[in-house]
Amino acid sequence: MHDISDSPIALRRVRGFHLGGARRRVDGFPVETRVRVPGDTPTTVDMNGEHMVGQLYATHYQQAHRAYALPVLLWHGGGLTGACWDETPDGRPGWLEYFLRAGCDVVVSDAFERGRASFPAWPQVLSDAPEHRSLDAVWHHFRFGANGTFPSGASAQDLRRAAYPGSEFPVEAIEQFGRQFVARWAGTQAYALDAYAALLRDVGPCVVIGHSQGAAYALRCAQSHPDLVRAVVAIEPPLARDEPSPGARAPHLFVWGDFIESTNSTWARYRAAAERYRAALAANGCVAELLDLPAQGIPGNSHMLIMDRNSLSIAQRVHAWLAQMAQ
Repeated sequence: MHDISDSPIALRRVRGFHLGGARRRVDGFPVETRVRVPGDTPTTVDMNGEHMVGQLYATHYQQAHRAYALPVLLWHGGGLTGACWDETPDGRPGWLEYFLRAGCDVVVSDAFERGRASFPAWPQVLSDAPEHRSLDAVWHHFRFGANGTFPSGASAQDLRRAAYPGSEFPVEAIEQFGRQFVARWAGTQAYALDAYAALLRDVGPCVVIGHSQGAAYALRCAQSHPDLVRAVVAIEPPLARDEPSPGARAPHLFVWGDFIESTNSTWARYRAAAERYRAALAANGCVAELLDLPAQGIPGNSHMLIMDRNSLSIAQRVHAWLAQMAQ
């Protein structure tokens, strides 16, 4: 495929909007007296009442002259927002820019309880406390380096030495990566799937590229909305389920990076479940292909392969597959 890194981006509209959710009565807040503006007089604050709960936020980039009929939806993973598609931590173009330069309409979303979607109150709505991820935790979970080897407060050289040999993630910029972490809640899948369904209905037939938790949501939506999801790219989906619905018929591409089987039992388990899922899709007559990067001679990719130093070459491979499958 030709190099599109210098292709101009000509948009006719950028539409930012919220979708999904419903009005809900929320009680249980204490009525308080607060000073809202420094130096002003205190005022009574009563947060009990009608709230909007369950929405997502999306930005739809619409081409002046689009090259493909179907828009590309980019769905982020857990503890992240749509910002993960914008730019890599070390300042290189992200997948948003890549697919815009390729001539695609692109929709980037912040899922329920993330980013501009906002999150409802807890424990009034979300009963569990949120998870706040540390740099130490993602170092191993996202497969940048071995468990317990994160060199807190170290130099860029120390970070690179502590990373897995040949790692493609720009570990020297891990602080910049950490700036985009957001709180995440457990048990919000139903809210998120309802909001994504609303997005699919709004956008219409499309292809979905999901990363991590977003990939798992994309697989579920391909089952429940086969008329709208025309192709799925599932980048390292963390699956616990094994059997896809017979209603899933869109072509699927599963993308996996490196440092899994011998270094990370959690991701080895997720990948095994995803492989069983892919085999079941194929048995149901779906196109269900695998892009195993190390097996293709491309070693060193982390779980955040959409940000790795070779991320645009991976985007190019995904683009070529979509161009073949989703016309």
